[in-house]
Amino acid sequence: MNEAIVTHVEQGETLSEIAVRYDVSVDALQRWNGIENPDLLLVGQRIVVYPAADSPEPDVATVSWEVWLGGALVLAFLLLRLRRKRRRATPAPRAPSPYRPQRRSVASASRAPSPYQPQQQRSATPAFHPPLLSPPQRRKAAGQQGAIQRASFDAEAVPTQQANGGERFVGSELMRCYREWILINDVLLPTSSGTTQIDHILVSPTAVFLIETKEMNGWVFGSPGQEQWTQSFAAGRWSRKVGIKSWQFKFYNPLRQNEGHARALVKLGIVDRWRLRPVVTFVGGAQLKTAEKFLPFDEHENIANENSTWRMRGVVCMGISALHRYIEFSVNASSSPGWTRRQMEMIRDKIRANEIPVTAESLAKHVHFVKSVKEMNSR
Repeated sequence: MNEAIVTHVEQGETLSEIAVRYDVSVDALQRWNGIENPDLLLVGQRIVVYPAADSPEPDVATVSWEVWLGGALVLAFLLLRLRRKRRRATPAPRAPSPYRPQRRSVASASRAPSPYQPQQQRSATPAFHPPLLSPPQRRKAAGQQGAIQRASFDAEAVPTQQANGGERFVGSELMRCYREWILINDVLLPTSSGTTQIDHILVSPTAVFLIETKEMNGWVFGSPGQEQWTQSFAAGRWSRKVGIKSWQFKFYNPLRQNEGHARALVKLGIVDRWRLRPVVTFVGGAQLKTAEKFLPFDEHENIANENSTWRMRGVVCMGISALHRYIEFSVNASSSPGWTRRQMEMIRDKIRANEIPVTAESLAKHVHFVKSVKEMNSR
């Protein structure tokens, strides 16, 4: 039996080229060296290769069956994703439930009465009694009602129905941890060319935090100045057998997106740019694989104090804990005089005076505007 061959990865060399050079398969190289993703190789990485004579010949029938099964699984996965996209594109109309508290939008002037609170009888008509709820439904309803009662000052702190799961989670965390501040969720503001939608605006005594929430999984690749970022999922064993190495999706740079939000607030005269703190937070387990391209909080703050353009760029926080650390750091590092409660309320009133009511029509126009901008940038 021949001894194993040890080689090292050179600049620009791939695992497929090494496999062709030594007349072995890529799967064999991955199995011998414990490599999960064949696309992620480091220059100088040690690769062990066993001669082809020492490796058992694969059964052709077994390999063909595995390739056929892998292709069938991939096709079923693609059909399932297409079916889910069609369901999301045409949602069925949902009638309001008489026993579930309705969350008001940011533009509403007053909160709708909750069926869980006793209401005064206005006429002789018998009062409506909602149907009995099961214990899980009662616990869910009690949690929703408790979130509404914990809102510190205004009902705009309650996440709206349009918010996704990540936005609702971040909004609830902000409302729980910063009760003495002012929180506004899902704000739609006009711009010179259309509209812009801000997930969360947190008014603190020293600054205004503009928080853009991204609910993602997998790996995230990008840099602060890059226009498009990439979300990547490593393909499984069966997908690699049919030639699929990884699933990748492009999305617009959230730092640039949040910078547009900040510019809208400055142009509307709501707050000075030196008081803005744009921040993008990822929730859902995503990992930033290019973290070395982003500055730490303290270095970013030092540059931002001298350059207003850098201040508008903002920072990236991976997870809700990192977001809390940045907010605490920014408040403690600020040298500006603090706002009084009345000044904080004046900022809130300016936002409410300029915002566009969040309705089905306004959201449809905003989505159409965003799609037109994406199409224009892709040309």
